[in-house]
Amino acid sequence: MMRSMRSYMSACLYIAAALSIISACRQSPEIPEIPADYGNWNVATETLLNYPVPGHEDHFRRIYISPSGEKINVTSKNGRVYCEFPEGAVIVKEIYMGLEEPTSQERPILLTVMIKDSDHPESRNGWVWLSQNYTTKETHLIDYEYCADCHANANESHPYGDKNPDNEFRDYVYFPPR
Repeated sequence: MMRSMRSYMSACLYIAAALSIISACRQSPEIPEIPADYGNWNVATETLLNYPVPGHEDHFRRIYISPSGEKINVTSKNGRVYCEFPEGAVIVKEIYMGLEEPTSQERPILLTVMIKDSDHPESRNGWVWLSQNYTTKETHLIDYEYCADCHANANESHPYGDKNPDNEFRDYVYFPPR
């Protein structure tokens, strides 16, 4: 009896060690690249984003949208408008120091990025969320819910952005192009 118990415990320890090694070898999800030419895209809104909001604090923001992102699918159901972005859409938000509109010589301090990629293992609500230090180009995949939770508010009447007066579903984007 004692020998079989030791064998059982040894087998359990062996399996636990093997699973630990396997999980440690698991590859991290690929971090998508931020297109270098995003500054040539259209801005998503003409609204001056020179007011503080949670998550971006006291920083001026400028938002660019990829050409494919401008092709949103707009439908209506039971009086509610649904704006859904196509797979591959990219939204790049430049974050500047302070709330003043930047001069043409100023560069952002940070980029925050949304990429519509429902199949990515780290997507949240169909989007991959990234942040990139503008100077060092160090990019981080946001693998927790913070951005997605806040952007869920874009789908309802809410105090940020244009306040979504029509209570549209905006696919987690505060300023969908029109």
